[in-house]
This record gives sequence, C-alpha cells and structure tokens, in this order.
Amino acid sequence: MYPYEGMFLVDPNKYTEDPEAVEGEVKSLVEKHGGKIAQFERWDDRKLAYEIDGHKRGVYLLTHFEMPGEGIDTMARETRIIDSILRHMIVRLHDDIPTFLEKSAKYSDIMREDLEQRRLRREESQSSGGHSSGGRDRDGGGYRDRDDRDSGGGDR
Repeated sequence: MYPYEGMFLVDPNKYTEDPEAVEGEVKSLVEKHGGKIAQFERWDDRKLAYEIDGHKRGVYLLTHFEMPGEGIDTMARETRIIDSILRHMIVRLHDDIPTFLEKSAKYSDIMREDLEQRRLRREESQSSGGHSSGGRDRDGGGYRDRDDRDSGGGDR
C-alpha cells in the first residue's frame, strides 16, 4: 500500500444537483480498487482556464488515500468513463504514510483548536462590549487619510 494524493475535477452541474452522489462516486472509485481514504475534502468551485467538455467551471475534490500500486492504472482508466469526473491527477506521495496521516490529523486538531480560540475571543469581546475588530481601534490601524499626509516641501 502506497500513499497517494488525488485531485478530481468534477462537473459543477452534477455536483450542484447532488453533491453526496458525486463525492460518493469518487470515494467508491478509490475503495473499489483497494484504496483506503485518509482524507477527503471539497476544495472549490472555480472558473477554468479553458473549457473542458463544454464546461467553463469545475469543482475540485481533494483526497489522500492508500492503495496498492497495481490499482492506480485501472482506477485512472475508469475515471475516464465516469461522466461526472472531467479531469483527474493522482500523485504518489512519500512512503512515510504514518507520518503523513499524523500530520494530517495534527493539522486538523491545530485548526480546530485555533478556530475554537478565535470563537472564544470573539465571544469575550462581544460580551464585554468591545469591538470585533481584533483589538485595534478604527483609527489605530496605521491607515491615514489623504489629508493627514505631510504637505510641506513639495518634492516627492
């Protein structure tokens, strides 16, 4: 089993109609070929640089998974058959999969803790009647109006 990262560009119309079904197609495709998904997330709906099969936009799905090496070729061939997948890119990652999974989980934990701390600070500042501007005064942010500039000297 080797660690892989897969980026799937999917049809935005089909994704909008039924996101769970499209995500399920991608997940089942990986699992069907012996893969074990470690992380799966929707990235973004973006405008494409050029049209692909008549589509000017696409939804990016990112997945990290483990899979035996022989399953990749058959999975890649099958992605060309599935209508909802416009393009795909699969990259084999470094062989140190436990470290990869730990970093992924650690990153998620750090993000969760950071978001929780931000939420608590925001609630504290709102309950104390403070601004929600992160502790800076409106005028204390280092921004100046055009009238505040030094107008002396004339040489610029």
